[in-house]
Amino acid sequence: MHSASAADPAAAAQPDGSRIRSLDGLRGVAALVVVAFHVSDLVAWDPAVRRIVGVTPLGVFMNGPAAVHVFFVLSGFVLSHSLLGAPGVAGTLRYCVRRVFRIHPPYMAAVLFAWALTFLPLGSPAETEVAGVASLRIPLERMPLALALPSKAFGQLPVGWSLYVELAMSLVLPLLLWIARRSDPLVVVAIGFLLPLHPQAGFLVFTIDFAVGMALYLSRDRIARFVPQGGVAAGLWVVAALALLQTPALGGAAGVARTLAEHQPPGWLVPIAAGSALLTLAALEMPAVRRCLASRAAVFLGRISYSLYLVHWSVVMLLGRLVGAPDSAFTAVLFFAMVTCVSCGVAMLGWRWVEQPSIAAGRALLARLAPRASKAAA
Repeated sequence: MHSASAADPAAAAQPDGSRIRSLDGLRGVAALVVVAFHVSDLVAWDPAVRRIVGVTPLGVFMNGPAAVHVFFVLSGFVLSHSLLGAPGVAGTLRYCVRRVFRIHPPYMAAVLFAWALTFLPLGSPAETEVAGVASLRIPLERMPLALALPSKAFGQLPVGWSLYVELAMSLVLPLLLWIARRSDPLVVVAIGFLLPLHPQAGFLVFTIDFAVGMALYLSRDRIARFVPQGGVAAGLWVVAALALLQTPALGGAAGVARTLAEHQPPGWLVPIAAGSALLTLAALEMPAVRRCLASRAAVFLGRISYSLYLVHWSVVMLLGRLVGAPDSAFTAVLFFAMVTCVSCGVAMLGWRWVEQPSIAAGRALLARLAPRASKAAA
């Protein structure tokens, strides 16, 4: 990743010098926030109480929509590094193959996992607004289509919409990087803001997130000097980042999923993208934040964050059927702890037996194709 040197202790701590531990930790924390967000959906909140909680500091820890934006900004940052390390058309094609193998097989496994859990005889779903989703089982004949491309899988895996965005934007990113390197990183941010949208390409509303991540990567050295290293200024920076991430709750927006579905213009995403950028810069440049996010627990969550994100919804639904929905703040905390423990256990298995083999399969395919490409070029 960018300037993995002694100037960046979080990156230098990695054996291969290619990963920044604090960004892994930020990704892990964001995944945990998404878990808390979906657990809160099971709680029988009074709508007025839900709105009030959303604008308090507690709302930060249940702000799942904002956490997804953090994922997208981090992807823009990390994938820019991957693309710059794979120049030319051949390098871009290798990058695309790696992205497909990184995203799609784990998604397929998560859909099958969610579908299989619906066959367990564990009683009726919890009586909540998500009860209909908890009892959903897509017909077998729809499964091939559900597995063909990342999506909500006809409702079997509601979090799957963001994987479609990740995969689609991964294919758009090489063009954005080409533009940014021949003009200025801010140009791609402007493109993300001004991009005319089409109903058939609603995922492009999130271009601004990926563009901001790309701009951070390309301009990190210039931006870093403006990031406070500690004291009151650093605290205010983090508070400002979290406040910007809370703008959907402050403005009454329903969240990123509705934005994708209704193809709203990306203008209202600007403060959320800005908050994600400030938080990413804090993770990169602020010593105290970097040390916290580079802790063993945070990095562990970051390592399994993709599988955790994929399976946690199914675990929430499973435990909702098994023990019932939480009906108080205390039982909600206990339920969140149970969901987190079970989800992390399943995610560890997913990371070991699905993610790692999938990545290895992509590398093996590229290794086999490389000699053929060399012969064809000759």
